[in-house]
Amino acid sequence: MSWALVLACLAAVQALAAQEVTKPISRKQQATLSSAVFLNAHPDMKHRKQGWDAYAEGDFALARAQFLKAAWYGDKPSQAMLAEMDWKGEGAAVDRASAYTWADIAAERGYAVFVGVRERYWRALDSAEKARVAQNGPARLAEYGDGVARGRFERHLRRHLRDIQWSSRTVAPPRTVTVYDHHGVPTRIDGSRFFSSTFWDPAQYQAWQDAQWRAPPEGSVKVGEVEQAGPPEGE
Repeated sequence: MSWALVLACLAAVQALAAQEVTKPISRKQQATLSSAVFLNAHPDMKHRKQGWDAYAEGDFALARAQFLKAAWYGDKPSQAMLAEMDWKGEGAAVDRASAYTWADIAAERGYAVFVGVRERYWRALDSAEKARVAQNGPARLAEYGDGVARGRFERHLRRHLRDIQWSSRTVAPPRTVTVYDHHGVPTRIDGSRFFSSTFWDPAQYQAWQDAQWRAPPEGSVKVGEVEQAGPPEGE
């Protein structure tokens, strides 16, 4: 699969954040997942989005910094983007060994699109680059792989959820939650949707992410019947 399609998938997954695995939510409720309070609790989504925005603007240095923050919390799309940027030399010098290492970490959950890119990278490496992978790869895996990153994300998520619940001064989720967009405009959100376990239980949140990336959205083009073109005007 080409990386142009991977980038399209990145944008599509941002849109897919507007629905749960099985239950669609309204346009008004979509504000939940783009609100500051939600994104601050989900740094993988927050920094991936900021990285993608910077990348789309051509600010590769900022994009790398944001993808790296998301990668710290185990965000596989961000790790894949770091791989692509190293491979192309975007925001830093070309480093194909580093690119492969990021691609290998991005592929550890078996997402087919990332596995395919990892294998393509490996076939293109020379023997010296493969030696660098063997030398430097384990240290990066130990820092950014799921073995540590998942626990890092879970602690962050649970801490923010406790802070939100404490501030509500109630045991049960409030009926409504007020969230603010980037202009500071408030929107009232159904509390049961905001506090859905899909987004706040680490295991269910991981399952939701996996569902998006194991079968990313695919585009299609419909071709109509062949039509006979008439002669050009003037003939």
